[in-house]
Amino acid sequence: MTTNTPAGERPLSAIAARGVLWQGLAMVLGRVLVFGATVLLARILVPEEFGLVALALVFIGYFEVIADLGVAEAVVFLPPSKRTNDAAAAFALAFSGGLCALAMVFAPQVASFFGQPEVAPLFRVLSLTLVLGALAEVPDALLRKNLDFRRRVAVTLTRSIGRGVVSVVLAATGSGAWAIALGNVIGDIGYVIVAWLVVTHRPSWSSRTMRWRELRPLVTYGSSAAAGVVLSKLIFDIDYLIVGRRLGAEALGFYMLAFRVPEMAIITVFFVFSSVSFPVLTRVNGDPARMKRGYLTSVRLQATYGVVIGVGIAVAAPALVGGVFGDRWHASIVPLQALALYAAFRSLGVGAVDVYKAMGRPGMAVWLSIVRFVVLVPALLAATRWGIQGVAVTQAVVALVFAVAMQGLAARVLGLSVAELATAVGPAIAAGLAIAATGVVVAAVGPSNDLVRLTLHVALGGCAALLALRISAPTLLASLRTLLLRRAPVPA
Repeated sequence: MTTNTPAGERPLSAIAARGVLWQGLAMVLGRVLVFGATVLLARILVPEEFGLVALALVFIGYFEVIADLGVAEAVVFLPPSKRTNDAAAAFALAFSGGLCALAMVFAPQVASFFGQPEVAPLFRVLSLTLVLGALAEVPDALLRKNLDFRRRVAVTLTRSIGRGVVSVVLAATGSGAWAIALGNVIGDIGYVIVAWLVVTHRPSWSSRTMRWRELRPLVTYGSSAAAGVVLSKLIFDIDYLIVGRRLGAEALGFYMLAFRVPEMAIITVFFVFSSVSFPVLTRVNGDPARMKRGYLTSVRLQATYGVVIGVGIAVAAPALVGGVFGDRWHASIVPLQALALYAAFRSLGVGAVDVYKAMGRPGMAVWLSIVRFVVLVPALLAATRWGIQGVAVTQAVVALVFAVAMQGLAARVLGLSVAELATAVGPAIAAGLAIAATGVVVAAVGPSNDLVRLTLHVALGGCAALLALRISAPTLLASLRTLLLRRAPVPA
């Protein structure tokens, strides 16, 4: 996994790996708390209450990813400039405020779309997170641009802790679906405060801040990046929209819980990798050889992690749901198995988007997202005849097809061979097959107690994965350990 860094060249792989380490620390701590909160909420709330919040969050999520119209990504990409930062902060606040106002006005129409009047007030309250999130975008972008992922830990943890703790406390007092909605808002308030405390930049706004000369490069780059992100989000959450519309709030509650597990364990980690790999790859935009090496390293890490955890969750799903969430969530087992494989398949192609953005060509990701959306929507609509199980399986199949397509396009752009890509993902596939084999054995001869079986799945599956990785990629674990422990200079 070494990158054969030429003499005098900054160790890109070490910088990226240590960034992943800091981001991973924040993710692990935050996800442990969020997972704990989800378990407690699942024990307190009923599936329909989960579903009501999920209905409101579907549309909020679409607004949220374009709350700043992508100008934060432009701050990472463009040369450092205080004027650029000030213009980005002002634009993000103004644009998100407009989106929040629209959400307030059209809340009844959103509730009517789902046939659930209770969604309207939840939607209005959650729309406040649009402004709060946009307020933190510029300081977060500056931390990523400077590869200051250590300080970013405090920012991301504040959001996770605030949302989780407040939601559980309110749910315990009988607030129902409102517990999650208010937890999101209060958690985001803390997120904004800490984000600005850890950066030195302070915006100085004037009439010149919003001049088109300052905004043009931000909006030009940001709008393309935002278009790709909103399409990705639309694809990412279109299953929520279809399940909520076609199958109702209770079915969405079961589906949401099933999705939450691979989302917290796998998909969130993709965002950690992306938050590191995009700014790192941007710095070597003019060096194709370094970009190629960095991308292959990213693919190997993401694929190995995603496939190992995804297959592990899939084989352990019956024990996980029964032992952790309780018998009332039994209907989530099959969707959880399929969605865990969906996340594993996504890990095989998810890093390609960062390459397109780093090369200044975010439009490529947009076109890929359009094609995927056109294929996915009719497939999911047809799948609803088999309930949430059919929707989840369809997601997994489409994810596998597009993972292959995305890697094919990335290979063409970067000049990679099929053999190079196969070498990068080979260890992941070997480890996934090993975990699947141990899962079959535990399911066949394991004890009846769910928690004991879950423990066996984790222990035996983990050992099988390590053995498979040692055989298929003997230097992988040692190289990763070296990269994480190496003290690498970070470019100024």
